[in-house]
Amino acid sequence: MWACLAEFEGLVFYNAGKIGGASQRHKHLQIVPLPLAPNGPKIPIEPLLASARFQGSVGTIPGFPFVHAIAKLEPEWVESPLAAAAETLELYYALLGTVGLSKDRVSDNSQASAYNLLATGQWMLIVARSQEKFDSISVNSLGFAGALLVKNEQQMSILKGHGPMNVLRSVAQSR
Repeated sequence: MWACLAEFEGLVFYNAGKIGGASQRHKHLQIVPLPLAPNGPKIPIEPLLASARFQGSVGTIPGFPFVHAIAKLEPEWVESPLAAAAETLELYYALLGTVGLSKDRVSDNSQASAYNLLATGQWMLIVARSQEKFDSISVNSLGFAGALLVKNEQQMSILKGHGPMNVLRSVAQSR
């Protein structure tokens, strides 16, 4: 993750388990370059991130009505990816614990829990998942960044009718 972020500004994401939106059976991180859209914030959820409330290194975002946790990352970690990896791993475990997932359940090759992970050079977010889809719309990590992807006009109509936050609330674990 840090080696890629040293090369370009991006959004790293991971879909844990089928319910979390994973399309492959093996574990892998993905990264997309920023900005996600040509206009507005680099990541649609950025305005909500500014309201995060922290207790120690882990916080929550008041505008997110579902189980989640966020941690601040240090942008200068990009200068030393190996050292950054150790720091990031500890924060990752803290986030998992905050949303009720044990690091023991995600440390081997099996995927016992469903969640989504998003990260940039400034922050890392985990959202605990309860289901893969809202109606016919599959939701993966990018949905929680504010990039809900639809396949056709019917799905767009469903998304507009229910609203993005209601769609996200329905696929995430409830608080």
